Formats: sequence, C-alpha cells, structure tokens
Amino acid sequence: MSKKKDTSLSGSGRNWLHILLGPAIFIIIQFIPVFGPPNARMGFGILFWMVYWWVTVAVDIKVTCLVPLMVVAFHEYMPIVKVMQAYAHRDAFLIVGASIVTVAWARWGFAKRIALHFLLYFGNDTRKQMIGWFLLTAFASFIMGNTPVAAVFAPIAVAALIYAGFDTFELRWNSNAASNVLIAVAWGASAGGMATPLGGGQAIVTLGLLQNYIGQEVFFFDWSLRMIPVSLVVILAMSLFMWFFMKPEMQTFKGGRDFYRQELREMGPFSYEEKIACVGFIIIVALALLRPLYVDFLKGPFFAWMHPSRMFFILALILFFIPSRREPGETLVSIDSLKKHFPLAILFIWPASVALGRILNQTGASAVVGGWLGSFIASGSDIMSIVAFSLGGNTLSQVTSDTAAAGVMIPMVIETFKNWGGLPFGAVPFIWVVGSAISWSYAVASSTGAQGIVAGFGANLKRMFFYGIVGGVLSVMVSTLYFIIMVGVLKSDFYLLPPGF
Repeated sequence: MSKKKDTSLSGSGRNWLHILLGPAIFIIIQFIPVFGPPNARMGFGILFWMVYWWVTVAVDIKVTCLVPLMVVAFHEYMPIVKVMQAYAHRDAFLIVGASIVTVAWARWGFAKRIALHFLLYFGNDTRKQMIGWFLLTAFASFIMGNTPVAAVFAPIAVAALIYAGFDTFELRWNSNAASNVLIAVAWGASAGGMATPLGGGQAIVTLGLLQNYIGQEVFFFDWSLRMIPVSLVVILAMSLFMWFFMKPEMQTFKGGRDFYRQELREMGPFSYEEKIACVGFIIIVALALLRPLYVDFLKGPFFAWMHPSRMFFILALILFFIPSRREPGETLVSIDSLKKHFPLAILFIWPASVALGRILNQTGASAVVGGWLGSFIASGSDIMSIVAFSLGGNTLSQVTSDTAAAGVMIPMVIETFKNWGGLPFGAVPFIWVVGSAISWSYAVASSTGAQGIVAGFGANLKRMFFYGIVGGVLSVMVSTLYFIIMVGVLKSDFYLLPPGF
C-alpha cells in the first residue's frame, strides 16, 4: 500500500525554514533604527540569530556558536582579530581543567560513587533532584563565582544523570527531567551570585563601582547583610516555580535507595585512583574558597599559578602522568578516557556565550538597551524608578551577560540618581536594586558562564529560554517588591545610606 505524500511544512522542509530564518532575522534587524546605529544593529542581529538557532535547534548547536565568525567573514563589523579574541577567556583554563579532572572521576568510578550518594540523599524523584541541585549551587555561589560553581557541579550532576541512563548529550537534551537538573545547576549559580562579593563578575564590577562612588571600602560583611536577604527570597520563589511548573516527563529516575546502597557496597572502598582525583580537586576548591585570606600575601608573577583557573588546569595536566595501580600501563587520565568522557560541546558553547556578551558590549548594543531606560526616569516616582531599572537591568543581562550588564547599568544608575532624595549618595539604594536584578539572568546561554557550561553538557536551550524568561520575570518581581518595601515605603537607612555611614 502506498503512503500519501506529506506536503505540509515538516521534517527537512521545516528545518530549512528555521535555518534560513536565522540570517533573515539578522538582515531585518539592520533596517530597524530603534536598534541604534549600524554597528549596534550588527550586535543585535547576531544576538537574535544565535538565540533563534539555539532555541529552534535549526543546526547543531556547536555550529550556532560560530555565527559571529560567519558574520565577520562577510562584513567586518569588528576587527577579525577582536572577534577571535572574544572567544578567549582566562576561565577557559578552569572549564577545561575541571572537565578533565572529572574525566578521571568517570574513568575510575568516583563520579558514580558521588552520584549514588547524592541519589541516596535526595532519592530518585526527578523534581527533588532538580531542587536539590538548585539549592546546592545557589548556596555554593554565595562564595564562588557562577562559572566556577557550574564548572565544579555540572560534571557531578552529569555523572548522576549518566547513572540514571542519560549517557549522551542527545539523551539529556531530549529529556525534560535530565535538562531540568542541568538547568537547575546553572540557575542556582546565578540566583546566589550577588549574595556576597565573591558571587561572580557582576558582583565584582558592582562592588568596585560602589566603592569608587562612596569613596571607601565596602566590607564583605556589610555587603552580605544587604544582599543575602533578597537572594534568599528569590531562591525560595524560584524553587517553588521550578517545582510546580517545570514538569518532567518522568517522576523518578532509574533505581531506588536499596538499589543505590547495593551498588555502593559492590563498589567497595575508595580506590587509589579515586583518592588522587578527589583529593586534588578538593584541595583546589578549598584554596579557591580561602583565596580572600591569602591573596594579598601571594602577589606577583611567581604566584600567578595559584589562581583557581590555572590550578585546575595544572591538576588536569598532572593526572596525565600519574600511573594507575589498577590498570598497569594506564595513567589516571588518558587520551582514550578523554575521547569517551570529555564533554566536547563545552569547547564550543561556553566560549561562544562569552564571545556573544563581549560582542554585544563592543558593538554598542548594550549601551542602546541602557539608553532605552531614559524615558522611565522622567516620571519622578521612586517606585516607578525601582521597577524600571530592575526590569531594564534584568533585560540587559538576559541578552548580554550579567557582568556586561553591571558595567553598563551601574554607572548609569550612579549618574542618574546621585542626588536622589537630597542624599549625598542618593544612588546607593538603586545600586542594590539593579545589582540584584542583573543576577536573575536565566534564559540565554550567554547570560552567565554557568548557562554556557550546562548547555555544553546537554541542557535543552529551548527549555532554558522559555522557563528562564518566566523565572527571570518572577525573580525581578520578587526582588522589586522587596526593594519597594525597603526603599520606597519604609525608607530604610540600611539600604538608603552607604555601608559604614
């Protein structure tokens, strides 16, 4: 029996439509004046093209990462060398190094052991695991940047997912439950990012600009007292949102607590190979956490290797030379184990997310978004200003990066509100407002390094984008309401005055 030919737009036809719509969107943006001068339009065009391809998966997501290079090959919107340099970042040492270390975990069973212990604690309920990872990375990001947090915990989450049967990039991408876990890792790293000055690039930028504005040092304790409360209410709101709305396609992952215990018993005690890979990793994480205590005493080029990014990479190199006791002739990390366990996609997606944020900043697209906020200031309403700048800061961080958004928004806030309310440092409360809002950037792979990392491990970018927009709006609403009460209604000196005044 012959089958009737399907003439509808489907399959390869629909895919070709998505492929062509990417560059078509880019071209259309070039003729829309609202997106600013020509160079800024190039930045916006690249952004919308990449987001469209990422969300529709029109092509392999690694190909989407090359869009800025495709564009510059036809039109030099920036010097080609600058575009190439945009993909480079010192944290690449951290990402590659940490990923190689976790290759050793996977090869010798430590990743499986961690996964089993995690599963024992949270059980195999898919939603409990999602919330567990979200809370773990949220609190870890209080004292570590969002990129290092994702670099440390994403491979561990992947180990748990592999044990549950999601052992390929494609399986994790196509599973709501598996993608939820990876997305939770990235979102947690973002949600805790402003709780302390150690939370990421956006926190460091905001802290430096705040200190320059008030003319004195802002201590870690003073910052944390003001930012931890708003971070906690957002973390709670996001946990509830994820639990009730990010429905997985399965209620439980493979196995149960008795099964996990039996598997752990069969693994036996820690092996020599596990101990080396684990202890080295823990030592470097501890040094990264304790860095504020010793960094002032270990300055200069001789101690440059003690930056966490470099130490992870150095540890990874060392593992190539340490022989295994279990398998004679094999080292703790080998080329064969790299081929099997290294997340190749991360070498494309994370650098591309970094490059996109930089290109948007350097083409002037970020500044255009900042300029759009000017019309909201004329209202003269404190509450309207809090709302407008919260939304504006978050919007900018969603489409560029949280660090780039801080660099654009905080100077604008200082200039706009420096005499607000007759206060000598009137911009201070709005620095806290906008500083918070730019951290709730969950939707696009370029928003933070954390999103780029989990995308490299198989987080579904379409799912991340849709729920990330909703989660970002929810987080902004929660933090905006918090500051409307504290600043607009109660006029609390705790936020109105600079720390220490």
